[in-house]
Amino acid sequence: MRLALSVHKGNISTVFDAASDLLIVDSSGEARAGGLSYRFVASDPAGRAAELKDQGVGALICGAISRPMETHIASRGIVLYPFVRGGVDEIIDAYRANRLDQANFFLPGCRRAGPGGQRRHRGGGCSPGRPGRGGRFRF
Repeated sequence: MRLALSVHKGNISTVFDAASDLLIVDSSGEARAGGLSYRFVASDPAGRAAELKDQGVGALICGAISRPMETHIASRGIVLYPFVRGGVDEIIDAYRANRLDQANFFLPGCRRAGPGGQRRHRGGGCSPGRPGRGGRFRF
């Protein structure tokens, strides 16, 4: 499976909807961030979701994401890991070690709310919880 990370200057992009660049890597391989760079053509949710699917992406790690974007991506069967922050290599390592639920990878304002990994945001809610459910960041 291919893993996509929305990136900006070696880190996870803060807001996926405004990001233009992805790093696509093999999610199980030993190599670190030496993956394929990809630049989005589309800016709309349906177009971006289609581009991710066309690139063979099965999972996406990103920062904040709007509900329409989340819905279109999830409808394509892509597993979402939203509201993540950190350096690309660090995040890839955490993903492969199943440690993305650690507080140091949460965007500021997100915190652990209890079992199941639900996170909340001061302004409305960011709750990625389990992968595939996506978050609830209000724009």
